[in-house]
Amino acid sequence: MNEALNVHRLQFAFTITFHYIFPQLTMGLALLLVYLKTKALRTNDEHYNRAERKAFLASCLYLVGVLTSVVFGLYPMVLPGRNPVYSLTVEGAKAGAYGLKVGLVWWAIGMILAAGYFTYVYRSFAGKVEVGSDSNGHGY
Repeated sequence: MNEALNVHRLQFAFTITFHYIFPQLTMGLALLLVYLKTKALRTNDEHYNRAERKAFLASCLYLVGVLTSVVFGLYPMVLPGRNPVYSLTVEGAKAGAYGLKVGLVWWAIGMILAAGYFTYVYRSFAGKVEVGSDSNGHGY
């Protein structure tokens, strides 16, 4: 009992740490993005655009961290209920072993087909596009 309580306390501390630190980082990153974009537009310097990309990637990392901490905080509940008996757990939500195997096979086939399709479309439409003009000389 004591070991389980310590594990739950550690998990709670981990989740609270993410929820306490990340909002402050996000507010700072938002101001940094506004500053960098303003500097990039005023000076037309590529250095600021590269810095803006780094700040954007840091914001994406923040979102991944928040979503991950929510998952860690809710596990093993998928949809918690007021009464734990009626909560949907990971064990209760998963499909059977055969269904998971079939789904994995179809997922692999689908990813291969999607990659092939997008490669074909990208190569088919690669190159410059020429805009024609009508009888008045306007592009369409």
